[in-house]
Amino acid sequence: MNATRQALPVILGVLLAACGSAAAPSDPAPPPGSIARATLGPATPSPAVTPEPTTESPTPEPTPKATPKATPAPPPPKPTGVKFVDDDRKCLDGSWEEGCLRAKHTQTVLWKAPRTKGVEIRVFGVLGCPAVPKHPKPGANGPCLVKGTKLPSSVRALLAKAPASAGWVSWSWTQDEAECDPFAPVGLAPDGRAYEAIVVQAFNAQDRSSFAIAEPGRWWEPSEDEMVC
Repeated sequence: MNATRQALPVILGVLLAACGSAAAPSDPAPPPGSIARATLGPATPSPAVTPEPTTESPTPEPTPKATPKATPAPPPPKPTGVKFVDDDRKCLDGSWEEGCLRAKHTQTVLWKAPRTKGVEIRVFGVLGCPAVPKHPKPGANGPCLVKGTKLPSSVRALLAKAPASAGWVSWSWTQDEAECDPFAPVGLAPDGRAYEAIVVQAFNAQDRSSFAIAEPGRWWEPSEDEMVC
C-alpha cells in the first residue's frame, strides 16, 4: 500500500512533463498578417494621380462666304445728238466795223446722250486734216474727218470736258485777227496749236467710247482761176 502511494507522484510528474513539452513548442507562431508583411516588403505610398482636364472639341468657325466681285461697268455709249456751235466772238482790240485786231472766240459742243452719272464727256481738237488726199486736184474739197479715220493721241488736243449730265460744254481762246485767211483753222487749242476738226468721246472709270464727230472741218484746193486773198 505504501509502495503504491510512493509511485503515484512519480507517474504524475512524468505525465505532466510530457504534456508540458507538447503544449509549449520551442518557436512561438507569428501573429496573423506578419507573414504577408514580410513577403511583400514595406508598403510604398502610390503617387497621387491628377486627373487630366477634359478637352472640348473646338467649335469650327463658319466659312466666310466669298464676296461676289463687282461687275465692271460697261463702256459708255458713243455720244449722240452732238452739235457744234461757233457763234461767239468778242473783239478785244479795235472793232468789227473798223477792223478787229484781237478777238476772243468761244465754241460750244452739245449732246443729247449719254447723260449717265459717272460718265464724262471730253472734247478734242484734231490737229491737221487727216482725210485730205496727198495730191488733191485743183478745185477739190472735202471733210478733214470721215467715219473710220484713225485718231491717235498725237493728233488730238484736249479742248474741254464736262459731266455727261450737263449736256454741253464751252471753251474759249484769244487770237490775232487776220483780214483774209481762207485757210484759217477751226480753232486754237489751249496750248496754241491749231485744230481742223472736233470730236467728242465719253469716259467712265473703266473705259471710253468711240469718237463722235462734232465738226468734220474742211479742206479746199484752189483751182487755177480762183484768187486767194
